[in-house]
Amino acid sequence: MHTPRRGQLAVICACSIVISTRLLAPALGDDEANPVAPRRPELPSLEKGSTLTNPIDRFLQTTYAAEKIDVERLVSDEVFARRVHEDLVGLLPTPTELQAFVADSHPDKRRRLVRKLLADRRAYAEHWLTFWNDALRNAFRGTGFIDDGRRQITGWLFAALYDNKPYDQFVHELISPVDGSAGFIKGIIWRGTVNASQRREMQAAQTISQVFLGTNIKCASCHDSFIDTWTLDDAYGLANVFADEPLETFECNKPNGEFATVKFIFPQLGKIDGTAPRDERIQQLADIMTSPQNGRLTRTIVNRLWAILMGRGLVEPVDEMDLPPWHADLLDWLAADLAQHDYDLQHTLELICTSRAYQLPSVGFPDPEETSYTFRGPLVKRMSGEQFLDAISSLTSVWQPVEPAMVQRDGRGQGGQLTDVALVLAERRRDQTPATARWIWNDAQAAQGTIGGSLFLRREFTLQAAPQTARVIAAGDNSFTLYVNGKQIARGENWQKPTVVDIQPHLRSGQNVFAVAAVNSADKDKQPEESSNSAGFLLSADIQMADGENVVIETDDSWLWSTQSPDKWETVEFDAQDWKPAVELADIDGGPWNIRVPLLAALIISDSQVRAAMVMDDALTRALGRSNREQVVTRRQSIATTLQALELTNGGTLDAVLKQGAENWLMQSEANSVAIIKGIYTQALGRAPTADEAALARALVGEKPSVESVQDLLWVVVMLPEFQLIE
Repeated sequence: MHTPRRGQLAVICACSIVISTRLLAPALGDDEANPVAPRRPELPSLEKGSTLTNPIDRFLQTTYAAEKIDVERLVSDEVFARRVHEDLVGLLPTPTELQAFVADSHPDKRRRLVRKLLADRRAYAEHWLTFWNDALRNAFRGTGFIDDGRRQITGWLFAALYDNKPYDQFVHELISPVDGSAGFIKGIIWRGTVNASQRREMQAAQTISQVFLGTNIKCASCHDSFIDTWTLDDAYGLANVFADEPLETFECNKPNGEFATVKFIFPQLGKIDGTAPRDERIQQLADIMTSPQNGRLTRTIVNRLWAILMGRGLVEPVDEMDLPPWHADLLDWLAADLAQHDYDLQHTLELICTSRAYQLPSVGFPDPEETSYTFRGPLVKRMSGEQFLDAISSLTSVWQPVEPAMVQRDGRGQGGQLTDVALVLAERRRDQTPATARWIWNDAQAAQGTIGGSLFLRREFTLQAAPQTARVIAAGDNSFTLYVNGKQIARGENWQKPTVVDIQPHLRSGQNVFAVAAVNSADKDKQPEESSNSAGFLLSADIQMADGENVVIETDDSWLWSTQSPDKWETVEFDAQDWKPAVELADIDGGPWNIRVPLLAALIISDSQVRAAMVMDDALTRALGRSNREQVVTRRQSIATTLQALELTNGGTLDAVLKQGAENWLMQSEANSVAIIKGIYTQALGRAPTADEAALARALVGEKPSVESVQDLLWVVVMLPEFQLIE
């Protein structure tokens, strides 16, 4: 018996999945197959006395009438707020936000809430990063990060979402790469024996077709498709766009001696010059793909957005856009409307979320015995793994820990995603850098170059009381060691990656001192006195006092220096009367450093409540449905699994988070069981506990709540379907 290798499994599984879904669908005639050109149907006229103003509802008014759907009976404000928060930014509304929304008497408050959420650029980008990471196979680590095989696009992708980049430009830059987006078409270099249909050029053809056109050519990558019109020549023709040399076709992994010509799978949209250089061919492909005549591009993405928000696509499965939609006019109108509004995805999201269709009470999954789908309202959805973990974080105030690998990218290109995102935020918030510190040294020419060696710096200051919070950010060219009141607390080895450290525990009422041993490394090939390198040190300390006073200590000419380090030079007791004033070299934008962006990026990372979309995969995230991102995943399974149940009930990660969360609730509510119970229910479910729930919770928590009893309550609440489902 032949056992398929890993590279072949994807093809076999893809064929079986496509066959199983297509065989269940009605057959299409030639005139119905592969619709490409855009079409903008006329909006249906409103029935007399109708209050339906949203175009989506006008298309669905006949459905509402046929199914006897009362479009005036919408979900409550509480349900709507929770639904739209999770759908647009992936976070639970806080009790304060929910209370304010419910109390708002403005007649257009739901539209205003939708726009407010879409305007939260960071939360929006962090949430939608999960969907696009899955679809674009953007992994932070894993298979393929070797030999320049795989490459992250995290920074580019986050920036595109943060800026709400027009979708046609978004697609164009992924296909014909700009700085930061090249990883999408690079594919994975599989190791070992690999099926020809999984070579990198074919991966690019497959992913572009699936993600942007809702067309699965994986079967046709191995042989002429059994279930649609795509041929081996079609698949290889598109793959040839990305090839340095013409590709020989392989049928069922056997070479047949033929070479496919370069072409696009929808030739009616245009031709690609097969004689042009590779980069020009790719540019031509990107132009064709994003042409206004490509209605398939817009149909596919609006169908995906509808499926995410409503639980089921207008075309289902969403990767089989050759199948007939259950409402063709609505699909085509939404697609044309997206193009008309400059490919603004947030416009389409707002349109859907403000429709009566979206605000109807949710319904269960359709009866499997039904031969056709009938819309009766949005389907109940299970939170994604990332939404679930972020909801846990909101409930417990325990956000994802910052691991070194999330900050520092390794030699293979793995990790560093937090820094990628922080740099994007820093570039867009350059004017928000809090530091006005100056680079200092003992030589006025140090920015241009000075001899190598060590320099010792001090700055004394007085505090009226122990501070409430205190943080330092520092950078040194080439390196530094920081002491606070005689204790070493931080080191920095790379001025381009500033060091941020909490110094609150090390400060005290009265006299304090910062002491720094800074090093300008000498050229290894020269004597110290002959070596000349740029040198400088920069520090900014933000110290918050209990009374609200803000004390800022930054490097300037009030610092003192010496080239010697006598005994106890780093302590408060040391007498530095013979030390000399430092020389100011440049501000944070000056000298050879221009450190504003990395400085702000380091502060952003230290201040961030890290969301689940940003973390490395682990046992918990995988159990909750996180894909390995070796294959395109445009929709995750919504059904709970045995693996998920086992990890949630027995895994150590969630247990530790709930334990820390219990400790936080005890401190926050001063061990008051009534306040803890009400607070947990309000935060988790958006409502107070019922009388029965409150009685059971009091019995569980006890009159004198402990970490263990509050942890048990948290576990009970987060296991509730009401918590895990988006209704």
